[in-house]
Amino acid sequence: MIINHKYKFIFIKSFKTAGTSLEIALSKFCGDKDMITEIEPNDEIIRKNLKYTGPQNNSGLKVHMTASEIKSRIKSEIFENYFKFVVVRNPFDQIISAYYWHNESKKNEKKFFFFKKKSIDFDKFFKRKARHIFEDEINRYFENGKILVDKFISYENLKNDLSSLSDSLKLPENLYEVFKNIKAKSNIKPSKDKRIKLNEYHIKKIYEYADKIIKLHKYKYK
Repeated sequence: MIINHKYKFIFIKSFKTAGTSLEIALSKFCGDKDMITEIEPNDEIIRKNLKYTGPQNNSGLKVHMTASEIKSRIKSEIFENYFKFVVVRNPFDQIISAYYWHNESKKNEKKFFFFKKKSIDFDKFFKRKARHIFEDEINRYFENGKILVDKFISYENLKNDLSSLSDSLKLPENLYEVFKNIKAKSNIKPSKDKRIKLNEYHIKKIYEYADKIIKLHKYKYK
């Protein structure tokens, strides 16, 4: 999550939508007074090597805060007047990405524990996590039925949407050109031909769990 005072924007970070790479890219345009939450240690190394502004002024702030949570923690005039945006992604792809990240994160946790944490299969992950993931995503930018953000950035159309965002924010560089060379959390998923496939049960449940997301953004199973 980033609150930038010079360019007057609030970046709300969603889940498995290239958010970490975008957060690093946006850090390039931040100064000493801006609020930046901390990301994963390996990703902080990427940000540090690029010499972009790191985590700061973030007491009480979390990386995946919802728009409503941010609204409750900052001055109302900042929240109302700054340009708020979030990246959204087709939930049928998002859940698969979330699954691979879940198992990858378990591998990383092994470094800090004496016992090994096992990866789980997709069906077990889906039954445990899918509903919760999509509830979190819709709550990321809704409050009492009201949308709190000014713009949705489409994961499927990042080049055009980030370029357009650069113009809206009057950034000194094209944001997509900064973003495209940052590879945070990359090489986690196998090649497309080797990835897990959704079955009829998964598809039916995603249409149920992510109903509001699908209708709002006109997503469908490809």
